[in-house]
Amino acid sequence: MRKTIVFLDQQSWLGGAQRVLEATLDSVAEHYDCIAAFPDSGPFRSALAARAVETIDIPIGTYKSGRKSPLEMVVFALRSIYCGVKLARTIRRRRIALVYVNGPRCLPAGVLAAWLTRRPAIFHLHVILSRRLEILMVRSLAWRLSRILACSNAAAESLVGMVGRHRWLSAKTQVLYNPLRQRRESRLTWHRERPTRPRRACVTIGAVGRITPVKGLHLLLQAVADLPADMRRKVQILIVGAEAPGCDTDLRYRRNLQSEAKRQGLEGQILWAGYQNDPRPSYARMDVLVHSALSEAMCLVILEALDRGVPVIAARTGGIPEVVRDGFNGMLVTPNDAAALARALELFISRRRLREQLQAGARCSLDRRFSIETFSSRIRTFIGQLCPLTERN
Repeated sequence: MRKTIVFLDQQSWLGGAQRVLEATLDSVAEHYDCIAAFPDSGPFRSALAARAVETIDIPIGTYKSGRKSPLEMVVFALRSIYCGVKLARTIRRRRIALVYVNGPRCLPAGVLAAWLTRRPAIFHLHVILSRRLEILMVRSLAWRLSRILACSNAAAESLVGMVGRHRWLSAKTQVLYNPLRQRRESRLTWHRERPTRPRRACVTIGAVGRITPVKGLHLLLQAVADLPADMRRKVQILIVGAEAPGCDTDLRYRRNLQSEAKRQGLEGQILWAGYQNDPRPSYARMDVLVHSALSEAMCLVILEALDRGVPVIAARTGGIPEVVRDGFNGMLVTPNDAAALARALELFISRRRLREQLQAGARCSLDRRFSIETFSSRIRTFIGQLCPLTERN
C-alpha cells in the first residue's frame, strides 16, 4: 500500500517557495500519495488540483507580510491550535505517514498535528529568520521536527546560530538548494533567444518577483534616477511581477513606486510586465538583473537569470553571495543602499568589457547544487529515511 504525505503551505498563489514545493511533489509522486493543504483558494492550489493532486483546507488564516500586532499573534496562536487538532484527525483518518511543512506560518499547526499523531515531520525553511520572536518560535518547535531543510547556508545559520551553540539543531538541519526546473538547452539556443539589440547604446535592467517592500524596487528606481543624465536616458527598466493577491501593503507599495517613477521622470522608461506564470522568456530581453531585496534566503529568479547568461547586481544579503560572485557573474552591493546600487549600475553601463566578462561568468556559474536531479534525489532520500516505501520487518 502506498504511503501518504501531507504538505502544508501558507499561501495558495505561486511564489518561489511554492515553485520549490511543486518540484518536491514531482520528485515523490511516483512512490507516494500526496495531499496539499492550503489556507484558501488560489492559482497554485488550482494548478495542483488540475494535475490531480488532492488539496484540502487548513484554516490558518490568510498570509500577510510584515510585523504583527499582539492581537494578531494571539489569533494566530489560537488558529494554529485549532488547525493542528483538525489536521491530526485527518492524519489518523487518512493514515497519513509524514507531515511536510513548507513555510513558518504553518509550522505550529504542523508540529502539533505530528506530535498528537506521533508522525515524523519535515520543515522546509525558505526564508532568513531575522525577528527574535520568530527565531524563538521555530527553535522551540524544532524539538519535534525530524528534519529541517534550509534553502541556503544563510537560512540555516539564521536558525541554528553560532556553531556549537545548538548542536542538536545543527544535527537535524540540512542545506538543500532550490532547483532549476528546466535548464537552457544549449548556448546556441541561448543566442537564438536573445533579441537583436538596436545600434544605439541601450541597457535593459530587469527585476523579477513579487512587488512588495522587502524586494527593494524603490532602491532600483532611486538608483536609476541618480545616474548621470546622459546615462539615465539610455536605460530601460523591465519589471516582471505583481503584488500578492489581496495584500493592501503590496498594492500601496506598487502605487507609490508608480508615483515615484513619474516624479523622477522615469515613467516612460519602465515597462510593467505584470505577473508571468513563466518568467523565463523575459530574461532574453535583459542585459542585467537587479535584485535589491532587503533580505533573501535564496532567490530562484537569480538562478534563472544566471542560467540564461544574464549577470546579476544584487544586495549582499542572505544566501545571495552563495551564488552571485562579485566580479565574476555579477556585482554585490550594500543592502538598502541606493547610492551603492547606482555606482554599480554606472560601472556596468559604462564599461562594455565588464558587461561581457560578467555575461561570460553568468553562463558557467551554476553547478549541480542547483540541478533538479540533485534536488529530487536528496528529497527522495530525506523522505525515504522517515517514511520508507516498504515496512521493515
